[in-house]
Amino acid sequence: MKNTRGSEWHKWDLHLHTASSYDSHYKGKDADELLCKALKDNDISAVAITDHFKIDKDRILHLRELAPNIVFFPGVELRTDKGANNLHLILIFSNETDLDVLSADFEAIMLRTKSKSRESDETIYWSYEDIVDFCKSHNGLLSIHAGKKSNGIDKEISNALPVKEAIKADIAEFVDFFEVGRKTDIETYHKYAFKDIEEKPIIICSDCHDPRDYTVKESLWIKGKLTFSGLMQCIYQPSERIHIGTIPPALDRVKKNKKANIAYLEVNRKENAKNDDVCWFDMKLPLNSGLVAIIGNKGSGKSAFADIIGQLCKCKTMDSASFLNDNRFRKMPKNYAADYSAKITWLDGHEEETDLSLKDYDTTIEDAQYLPQKYIEEVCNDIGNIFQQEINKVIYSYVDRTERANTTNLEELVLAKSQDINLEITEKQKDVHKLNIQIISLEKKKTSQYQEYVRDSLKKYQENLERHEKSKPIEVKKPLQENRNNEYQNNLHKINLEIDDLNVKIENTKDEITKINLELSDTQQLILKMQALKKEYNDVETLVKEFALKYNLDSINQDISIKLPLEAVVNYKNKLSTEKVIKQLELNGNELQKGLLEKLEEAHQKKENIISNSDAEEKKYQKYLQDLKDWDDEKRRIIGDNESEECLNYFERENEYLQNKIDAEYMGLRQNRDLLFSQIYQLKKKMIGVFEEIYSPVEVEIRKLLGELEETIAFEAEMQMIQSDFAEQVLSSISQRYAGIFKGKAEASNKMSKLLKQTDFNDESSVVELVRNIMLAVDEDIDNSERKIIDKENFYDFLYGLDYLDVSFKLKMGGRDLEELSPGERGIVLLIFYLALSQNSIPIIIDQPEDNLDNQSVYNKLVPCICAAKQKRQVIIVTHNPNIAVACDAEQIICCHMDKNTHTISYSAGAIEDDEIKNNVVDILEGTMPAFDLRRRKYV
Repeated sequence: MKNTRGSEWHKWDLHLHTASSYDSHYKGKDADELLCKALKDNDISAVAITDHFKIDKDRILHLRELAPNIVFFPGVELRTDKGANNLHLILIFSNETDLDVLSADFEAIMLRTKSKSRESDETIYWSYEDIVDFCKSHNGLLSIHAGKKSNGIDKEISNALPVKEAIKADIAEFVDFFEVGRKTDIETYHKYAFKDIEEKPIIICSDCHDPRDYTVKESLWIKGKLTFSGLMQCIYQPSERIHIGTIPPALDRVKKNKKANIAYLEVNRKENAKNDDVCWFDMKLPLNSGLVAIIGNKGSGKSAFADIIGQLCKCKTMDSASFLNDNRFRKMPKNYAADYSAKITWLDGHEEETDLSLKDYDTTIEDAQYLPQKYIEEVCNDIGNIFQQEINKVIYSYVDRTERANTTNLEELVLAKSQDINLEITEKQKDVHKLNIQIISLEKKKTSQYQEYVRDSLKKYQENLERHEKSKPIEVKKPLQENRNNEYQNNLHKINLEIDDLNVKIENTKDEITKINLELSDTQQLILKMQALKKEYNDVETLVKEFALKYNLDSINQDISIKLPLEAVVNYKNKLSTEKVIKQLELNGNELQKGLLEKLEEAHQKKENIISNSDAEEKKYQKYLQDLKDWDDEKRRIIGDNESEECLNYFERENEYLQNKIDAEYMGLRQNRDLLFSQIYQLKKKMIGVFEEIYSPVEVEIRKLLGELEETIAFEAEMQMIQSDFAEQVLSSISQRYAGIFKGKAEASNKMSKLLKQTDFNDESSVVELVRNIMLAVDEDIDNSERKIIDKENFYDFLYGLDYLDVSFKLKMGGRDLEELSPGERGIVLLIFYLALSQNSIPIIIDQPEDNLDNQSVYNKLVPCICAAKQKRQVIIVTHNPNIAVACDAEQIICCHMDKNTHTISYSAGAIEDDEIKNNVVDILEGTMPAFDLRRRKYV
């Protein structure tokens, strides 16, 4: 058998009249020549000659002579009265039928014996049963007019009565093709008729009666060999084999992208080969642009074929090749691979040749995707890395380019689409941090230790005040005026005024310095914020200018300005700093000038000197005045004021606050924190919408492919724990030495594991419950919480900031996560993405994808994906499963054979309708026909 590309698309016409029809519109001597010319002009490759009530063998032979490149099938159009008066049927017979026998049988049986009202061509008809009997007894195919076509089953027989519907069903049982008159009838049949009867091929034909006016409403394309066997394949898989329209999408794809389809593979032994003992390869094979199935017994060269294409296409996965590797065909010292060169010819004529021993390519760009068996296994066992990367690539390929912006992969796209959400989350987390600081401060005050300290301090200050009242200096009467020296009195009065004045100045200076320090702090904060704003503004200004330049927007390509009083504020800060230095100099002085404190000290010394020269009574009185002043100062210090700490007033206020206000304030802060926690959670959950928007196009494609299968593949975006060491981080912040929920290392670890297991991170209330349970470490023992929680601020920021949670999408099959699937089931998911969902147009080669899969999964999931893939790209699959070669309707089947004595590998290629190929398929994939028949009989 000559190697062929197998089943290919051609234009057919299965209803065509010649001048032999009684109602032909042209019977001139050149009718046949005109007809052949019309067929050639319309690129028709095969036709059925279906004259009314006649099989004209001579005309059919003449047509074959005139157009040897067109296949002519003998046929006839007959009339029946079943269910109607004028229902037309078409009989089509093999092009290899003996025309003498066929035409003689038709004359004897149908015309002379079975016909009714044979007096005229206008009245002749046959019983439906006789037509079916003649057709089937001569191995023919039966076509019937249908839809809106005249003399058809739907035109002639209505659905008015149940009996009419029963007659139509009875007729349809033996029909092989429905011939409709217009394309809309096809949709109607699929929508209504095929719900009640078995799906059958629907065709549109020319029904031409005049070769001078050959026209078709729609082209009839049939994929198959130009043989009767090729035509019969339409009956088994009509949707795969028939297309009505301008051009089949698969063929259109090939014509538009020839550079992505392999036309030939050639492998030859070099003239200077080192190993003379064997010739492994010597072949040149044409390859179909659809599905190429490579079959053969074990060790027959199937994987070798795939590896060689992978080598020629510079595939990145050749490290996983099972034949072209250092342990087999490249094994030293023989290195058989070095003896062979391989050449690939693309459909556009471009050729590439390589040595089979070559390991390094001069490019990183591959011309095809190759999935060796070993590679599939490796990817399926690494679901967290390579597997996810491959799936992400496919998902990203479905994102409309208008939505991609400047992103180059799925991760960047998700980041870009979630930027606003993440910014809002960051602001909320800052607010949480501020609340946490306030809450921690109140928690310190809520401890019994602090409250006892406040009560004891209040009691102590009350006692101190009471005791201080009792220690008031005993009054000393002022000496009589006549006993006092006037000069002394004047000097004492002056120095007292000076001391009072200095005290006022010192207090005022200290107040001013305090005020300056506060202003300096606020000023520095303002400066830092303005500097940050200015930097951000400069960045934005650059972005605006780049944006305007990129999109040619002159209207916004203008200088933008922001007025910040930065220089004025900096000058004000410098002025404050100078004033502070001056005030500190006034207060403390230096080597050049005395400060107020030094002056005060000198004034007190001067006063002591004045008093030392007075009499005993005066000295006693002055001592009393000083003691009284000191006593008053101490009393004021004990009592304090509203701004002082560590005083009676402060502890009275603090005690009142602890007794009546702190609980409400504390609960208010925690409620505010809980509210922010909820807002952060909901913001994160908004990411589900981002993911759903991204992967919805892929999900639509999966539903189209797998329909309503119970174990279908679906995406699910959900909130989940993304921090694998969450438990360790939480427990590392909680000391397990203290009594409570997390006491003991092992017990704490078990408790945390239990809490995590019972948490549904997709349910906000469940996450809230988890955090509340962890917070019991604080709430159950507030007194020891400062010691139990090693770093409260970071601990609270971590728990309530929710950085450990995020939205991620999961790919599930039958409701199960990828981690729960077997390697074979993961392989199904991977292959669905590579085959059916990938938008890559380069060829894909897969070595035995069905390994580790049951036949039901192959048929239900893998077969639809392969069928979808071959519409978009050339698919080459090594297989030992009949579901892939047969159920996928492989356009070409390549059978591998190895001579075990010489190791020579040979290949034969063709379509399944070729007898030799069909026999190889049965022997290799079904275990020989007797084995297949035995199974079939047992099933029946």
